[in-house]
Amino acid sequence: MLLIVVDYDGTLAEENHPVRSEVAQSVMTLKQKHGFKLILATARPLSDIERFVDVNLFDALVLELGSVLFFPPSDLILFRSKWWSTFIEEVSRVVPRVNLGEVLYYFDQDNISLAQQVLLNKQSEYFVEIKKVGSRTHVFAPRGLDKGVGVSRLLQVTGWDAKNMVAIGDSASDIPMFRIARFKVAVANADQKLKEMADYVTNRPYGEGVVEGLQKILGETK
Repeated sequence: MLLIVVDYDGTLAEENHPVRSEVAQSVMTLKQKHGFKLILATARPLSDIERFVDVNLFDALVLELGSVLFFPPSDLILFRSKWWSTFIEEVSRVVPRVNLGEVLYYFDQDNISLAQQVLLNKQSEYFVEIKKVGSRTHVFAPRGLDKGVGVSRLLQVTGWDAKNMVAIGDSASDIPMFRIARFKVAVANADQKLKEMADYVTNRPYGEGVVEGLQKILGETK
């Protein structure tokens, strides 16, 4: 069965914008016609994604850089070390948060120096790193976490085969899942590095590019 893994911000929609209704409808129509599995891979927590798109469009969601898997409507799997809650509690006393996921701790770039100092003080105790996940947003994350790790976890849990996987993205954060995919699609607004890795670069940006990429893969290109 074909697996389509798609990024959210900058791919399925512009950053901090909902998916356009015509894009969602086109994706759903193609999904119903061809029967592929649709997976969202994002650094965002579930509460964020639910504000922008109906999660029931997807068969699975790789959330918070792969530390959380969600299977609509309600099945949630967390990958979290026993010490993580203690670390987050300590960090929260020092670094103001802009969001809190099931695992990741999100903060604004204005507090990056403060966060780096906290990490320097804690790095001997915890395996943690800071990652940039948005234009202004950074997170404290377990070391080594990325979308590739998350997608690999999803494949292990479900038994789905990476040989049948297509990845669609726009930025450097999508490179780890591109490395797993059999076929790679970069939307028109993607970073140059991702375009160079892609098997197909769409003519249209964002969600319209996703639809175009799906049509190409599924043989519906006119």
